Amino acid sequence: MKIDYKIVRSAKRKTIALQIKQNEVIVRAPKGVSHEYIQLLINDKAQWILNKLANQRQVIATPLPTYLPNSTVLIYGIEKKLQIEYQRSKPDEALNLTDHEINLILPLYVQKKSDDHDYLVTQIKKQLAAWMKAKAENYLSYRLDELSKQLKITPASYQVKRYKARWGSCNNKHELSFNYLLVMAPAWVFDYVIVHELCHIKHLNHSANFWALVKKHMPNYKDANQWLKQHQAKMHW
Repeated sequence: MKIDYKIVRSAKRKTIALQIKQNEVIVRAPKGVSHEYIQLLINDKAQWILNKLANQRQVIATPLPTYLPNSTVLIYGIEKKLQIEYQRSKPDEALNLTDHEINLILPLYVQKKSDDHDYLVTQIKKQLAAWMKAKAENYLSYRLDELSKQLKITPASYQVKRYKARWGSCNNKHELSFNYLLVMAPAWVFDYVIVHELCHIKHLNHSANFWALVKKHMPNYKDANQWLKQHQAKMHW
């Protein structure tokens, strides 16, 4: 199968890099590298490139969640149908889970404007976000400590927030951040992100040493990483 690609040359670049972005193959290369050498590289990496393209097409083809009543939402890695109920008084629990459903209770005044889908989705997301943040904080309150002891790596602090394009972060002060949308993933995937960020305290990069440390404490890290890539569209906010 012929693979189309675009070459981007730079006088400052010393190495060749392959990038798969928005269903396009980009080769970033130094100015002196011949087209023939680049073609050999493409041929050598053909299966890897085709796999990446297939994964991206799968993500693009996945319908984005609407967050409307009767739509599905990922919780703990399981797709659950979103059921909405309206009540006048504030309930003790505004969100309850069953094996197959998310039962969300909204105030009566929201029902009066439920024909306005943008408004309704905003209210639904507001409730879901508060619940997810609380669940993520609760999970991290004990799981981060357990994994820190396992790795013998202690963060300076951590926080929970929503990111648009990352699952977690670690800065040079050893402060960690986690995306509360990870509540949509299975616990073992959430654990992978925790281990990933803890390992960044030792290696603030994605070097071979970093990945070796991740693998030591989470041998199935590639599966977790792949799960996030395959489900990122369904975790879209």
